[in-house]
Amino acid sequence: MSISGIGVGYPVWRETGKTQRNNSGIGFANKMAGADTAGSVPAQRTSVRTSALEAYRASTASAVRNVKPAYETYESENYRIVPDNEAGCFDIYNKQGERIGAFDYSDIKVRQDSATGKQFLISEHGTMSYDAVVLDGELKDALQNVMGVETLETEELQGFTLKTHSGTGIQYLVRDGEEGRGGKVLLQSQEDIEKYEALMETYFNKYPSLIHDKNAAYIWADLEIKGLAQHTNNGIVSMGFNGMSYNDNSNYKNNWSVLFSGDTYKAVFDWLQNNRGSIEEMQKFATWQDVFKSIGSHYERVWSDEEEKQGYLNN
Repeated sequence: MSISGIGVGYPVWRETGKTQRNNSGIGFANKMAGADTAGSVPAQRTSVRTSALEAYRASTASAVRNVKPAYETYESENYRIVPDNEAGCFDIYNKQGERIGAFDYSDIKVRQDSATGKQFLISEHGTMSYDAVVLDGELKDALQNVMGVETLETEELQGFTLKTHSGTGIQYLVRDGEEGRGGKVLLQSQEDIEKYEALMETYFNKYPSLIHDKNAAYIWADLEIKGLAQHTNNGIVSMGFNGMSYNDNSNYKNNWSVLFSGDTYKAVFDWLQNNRGSIEEMQKFATWQDVFKSIGSHYERVWSDEEEKQGYLNN
């Protein structure tokens, strides 16, 4: 309990004492007369004591609420947990020193997927932005140790769905209702890391006109795993909740873009998951016209400028 917390209640009982002392010289008759409208003197004193007690309890509760936890840095064999006690969150690093996420103190709990039994640590920072990691025994023990608890709170995974990228087998977590907006790729093994690296190298080596460094290639690999991109023979198809587009590596006149609704994105995503291997000319808009017809979805064809439009009409 802090001194400032106690001080909140102090003026109440001090002023009460002043009032009682100032009224001590009032005659009996006056007191009785006052009792008709304000209640008896014992009742007033009881009320005063109750008010003081309530004020003290309120000040104590406020002090408890304002106390911030003071955790210390903790290291295990494969993890380093660094608390930010002012911000109320942990920065978690792997043994390579890579930051794998920032997790609010209030979100340090186990969220278990009922379908697979996998457990996750998720810290939500708002729409389309959240950190997530699969909890292993070592990380769970490390979090329990740094927080000084025997076990972490456990609840069923809700509001998120665990999905698997059909091309690589890498899993990712996406918030329900935000399909087409983002997600969190989960690299759970050395095999996952190798597949992720291989996909990055594909983007980096295959599209030099579109991708100029490996950081960008990693972003595209991440997007493909989450269902927001697809590499083709000659370029990249990118998808989102409100449309999709194609960027050609050698001829910008082959570029195209489409606007559609969120329902269409879901239908396109589901179709692509089941037909990814059968598309030979994914970069051609005509191919997607047939897809839109097959799934019964509506779309609007758009161009970025008149030159691209003329280029499309002339091909």
